[in-house]
This record gives sequence, C-alpha cells and structure tokens, in this order.
Amino acid sequence: MSVPTGSDDISSQVKDELRGTSFECDEVAVLTGGNANFVFRGHLAKPLPSGAEHVLIKHGEGYVSSNPSFKLPTSRCVIESESLRALGNLAPAENKWCRVRTPELYQFNDKTNTQIQEYLPDAIDLKNYVPKHYEPNTPPSKKAECLGAGEGLGRWLKDFHDWAVEPEQTGLREGAAANAALQKLKHATYYQYLLQFVDKFPAILSDSRPLFEQVKAMADAELGDDTKLQTVHGDFWTGNVLLPDKPISPSAVTPMFVVDWEVVSLGVRVRDVAQMMAELYMHKVFKEIDAGAWLMEGFVAGYGGLTPEQAFRAAIHIGCHLVVIGGSVQGWGSPEAVERVVALGRDMIVKGWQKDREWFAGRVVSCLFG
Repeated sequence: MSVPTGSDDISSQVKDELRGTSFECDEVAVLTGGNANFVFRGHLAKPLPSGAEHVLIKHGEGYVSSNPSFKLPTSRCVIESESLRALGNLAPAENKWCRVRTPELYQFNDKTNTQIQEYLPDAIDLKNYVPKHYEPNTPPSKKAECLGAGEGLGRWLKDFHDWAVEPEQTGLREGAAANAALQKLKHATYYQYLLQFVDKFPAILSDSRPLFEQVKAMADAELGDDTKLQTVHGDFWTGNVLLPDKPISPSAVTPMFVVDWEVVSLGVRVRDVAQMMAELYMHKVFKEIDAGAWLMEGFVAGYGGLTPEQAFRAAIHIGCHLVVIGGSVQGWGSPEAVERVVALGRDMIVKGWQKDREWFAGRVVSCLFG
C-alpha cells in the first residue's frame, strides 16, 4: 500500500484490499472517535455466518491520522492485533445490566496494518453516552443502572489485570513490553505536561510546582523497573468503551466493548483504574451529572476495592487528569469552570501525596477508599 494521508484515499485502498475475501465490502464509511488510526464501518457484500452485516475496519499508518506530521510506529497495530487475539480467551464480565468484553478480531494483515474487527451496531462511546442519556442532577431512579454498568466495567478490568499476569499470558506481556514508545508517550501526557500546566495556570498551580516535581519523579521511577510492572490497557477511559446508543435496562443486558488496545503496555494497574474514574468524574464536576459519580462508585466496587496505598496513588492520577485533560480539552465548560476543575485536580494531587484521608471523606471520590 502507498502512504496516503486522507480518509478517502485510505477507504478506497482498504476496499480494494478486501475485494475477493470473506470481508469484501460494498460500502466503507468513515467512523469518528479515534485520532491515531483510520477507522471505518464496512458493509459486507455477504453477511458472515453469524449473520453480521457489518465489520469494523481499523487501518494504521506511521503517523497520527488526524495529524500526519505526528509520527507513530506501526508496531502498535501488530501489538493491538496480538492483544485482541489473546483477549478472546478472557471471559466476559456480566451482570443483569451489562456484559463487558473485547470485540473479536477477525483478521489482521501485517503488510498493510489493517484489522477487521467485530462491529457493535448503533454504538456510542461511554464519554458521549453519559451526557446524552443522563441529565444534570440525574434522577435517583437511574442510580441502579449506573451502579450496575460501572460494576460490570470495574469487574472486567480486575479480571483482565489478574488474567494478564498468568503464566499463559507471557506472550501478551512480551507484546506490552515491546510497546515502550506508546508507554512513554502516554506517561509524558500526564506527568511531563503536569509541570507545563503550572505555567498555563500560574495563579492556581505555581505554589504546587515543587510538589508536582516530586510527583513526576515518583511516576518516572515507577516505570523504571519492568519487574515491578504489569500488563495494562494503557488508555482505559470512557472513549474506549462502546455500548448501544439506547437506555440501559435490566430487561436486556447491554453489551459493552473495551476497544483500542494499541497502547497496551507495562505499567501500574491503578492508573487504568484512575483514568476511567477521572473521566467519569469530569461529568460530575463540569456538568453536575450525578450518573458520572454513580458509575465511578459502581466501577471501583466492581474492581474489588483498593488498598489505602492504591487509593492515594489513584487520587494523584485522577488529579493529574483533571489538571492536564480537564485544563486542555475543549467543550467541557466555561473558562471559570476549567479553572475550578484544575484547582480541584491540584487539591487531589496534594492531598493524595500527603495521604490526607480526612480530606477525601464526604467527597465523590471517597469511594476510592471503600
């Protein structure tokens, strides 16, 4: 394949690549939601034996699809495909509200870096699902479904973390270890950028610079010894969880897919936990959507609880997320709201670092401590 930079060129070439195969498509449509890869919904010329009429097509190049000048290794595509094949052996996490698993990988072409995955019809990511289906000051009648969905997602993550350390998953760990470039990129997004944000919000963060430098040194040291690290998803947030765009109900178990495994790497488990919680928390702190808080509560309960040490470490990472992501991603709130969330992130980092359990009492994030 040549090295095109636009979705139209890629979609045409992908369609040509699949011609004459079991996954030949008569239509290929661009899907939104990802930045690194080109992602399409393919309508199959002939349904699969399962009856599926669509597949998800994910194609990677040596650059970020939304910014061709930003280079990324295509080894991420191989690592993701190998991870999905291994994860096919991990049992779903299921309760009366939801069934959480990874999509099936049907095919991967390592010459073109094109994956064919199971497609979840009428899906939306959890980040957009929450504000679409839950309003500010969410009615208490919605609490049970939020707790249930969060519980299923948390239990799946715990199952994955425990399964990934089994001797049979040595190959998965080797692939994660080989993904050092993406590991370092993700790490820098939080802990290198944290220091840069002191200059972006000096009135709020300047006094915290010395402590932030200590936090960064601690996080750097965590990743310095592979023998103490475990296989993690690496980018476990609401944008990487898909579910049908309709209400969650106990009368019909909601399927949920955990996607985007190209950042799977060696890391600290609790950062997977904290990234998801931070994104759910932002629905509460920016929009007053109580569903975000209830999903958090169910999620940490499903994970099985954290030790005090893990809870404080999670609090620090949530705080970093509120500062770096809450302070930079457009669309969450007004400038005043952004500053308020950045200040909250600062406080969570400081109080987590100081292990000030009393400060967390009575707050939404107190669920970290059981």
